[in-house]
Amino acid sequence: MTYNVQLEIQSSFLAEEATPSYLISKPDALLEKVEDYMTEALVSGFEMNVDGSAILNEAIEHHLSSGGQRLRACLALSAGQAIGLSENDCICIASAVELLHNASLIHDDLQDGDQFRRGQESVWSKFGGNTAISCGDYYLSTAYAALALISKTDLLPQMIQIMHQRVSQASHGQSADLSTTLDQMTLESYLEIVMAKSGALLSLPLEFVLLLGGHHQSMPIARQACRDFAVGFQIYDDVRDISTDSGQAADGGDRLNIISIFEHLNRGLDISCDPVVISKDIAITHLERSQLCLVQLPAQSGQLLEECTKNISNLVKAIHS
Repeated sequence: MTYNVQLEIQSSFLAEEATPSYLISKPDALLEKVEDYMTEALVSGFEMNVDGSAILNEAIEHHLSSGGQRLRACLALSAGQAIGLSENDCICIASAVELLHNASLIHDDLQDGDQFRRGQESVWSKFGGNTAISCGDYYLSTAYAALALISKTDLLPQMIQIMHQRVSQASHGQSADLSTTLDQMTLESYLEIVMAKSGALLSLPLEFVLLLGGHHQSMPIARQACRDFAVGFQIYDDVRDISTDSGQAADGGDRLNIISIFEHLNRGLDISCDPVVISKDIAITHLERSQLCLVQLPAQSGQLLEECTKNISNLVKAIHS
């Protein structure tokens, strides 16, 4: 990136919040119960009376205390209430998808070398890489356990299979992100990686709610909505990050960033245009596609994510090119 382009992007964010909120509406009443359910599930696991084993419990509690917007839990609660699921099923789904997401964050921070998460030290930075791997694995296992109290037990095998499929997609997307160099990257592969690593887990709360609510025919629509939302959000994040992102991961490899990709590619793309302008257009297109899918979901079950989509669109449009 040229110095002038980097300087313009940096200056465009000086007046903005460090982490502007795109999630305005939150079903607070049930969200507190989700926090309690996750805490109980995490602390009720196996313990060893061996020196050194307590560090895992410390790491588990440390990461949970970092909070976050709980977007996936909120999506499950909002959609579940709209569809008419029981409170218990809403809480089980919300807890499972949130625990799964946090498992991915713990591992991501280690792989990316990110020392901080939500304003505090990441698990690997505070407790070491080995503990971070174990902690992420524990969160992953607990996510599956959180589904145990679902009322419609006949649907549990299908839910577990769907969860495995989304974890598989996210894992392959993360692997491709870490191993693909800028010389190998195309716009098409960038989009595919983002949809896999981010969109797969994001669609789980909506898919589970639709499945339990008897609307399985709408699940592909929810998946596509989340895939497009993931692209729009990732591009927004990319443009914000480029002001401080060196373009390299902690291990010296290239980071997945659409601005850097446009600056390195000459494969049929008009790179004479401002990469920020092109990136914004792509983000807005995918966010609009997401909205078109979300309004098709039954009982306005996609309303909360639709709200997020509109907020992200406005944030993207507000970025100075």
